[in-house]
Amino acid sequence: MKFIVQLVAIVIMSWLLEMFLPWWSIAIAGFIGGFAFRSKSNFIAGFLAIALLWFIHAFIIDLQASAPLAEKIAQLLMVQNKVLLFLLTAVIGGLVGGFATLSGALLKSGRKGR
Repeated sequence: MKFIVQLVAIVIMSWLLEMFLPWWSIAIAGFIGGFAFRSKSNFIAGFLAIALLWFIHAFIIDLQASAPLAEKIAQLLMVQNKVLLFLLTAVIGGLVGGFATLSGALLKSGRKGR
């Protein structure tokens, strides 16, 4: 249950922060989510939260675009199609979110001993 609460909190914080701050604000949301909720699988919670958020966000942007931008970027990055591009985007964001969440949880566990 704590895992799901942590995941949803990271998604909501990331979505809100990305409206006003640059892309790296997902690390701030992941860090806060890891520090505040600290579940047994912090990295997975942060990774899944950001990966799902970025995959869905990229898909929505592609649906709303009037030009085939995703196909052109996929060609530039030598990716076979735009779905793989969306997955690559999700993995990169997920790694940032996962490590940020893990860092927040480790900071909290490190402070308990003092």
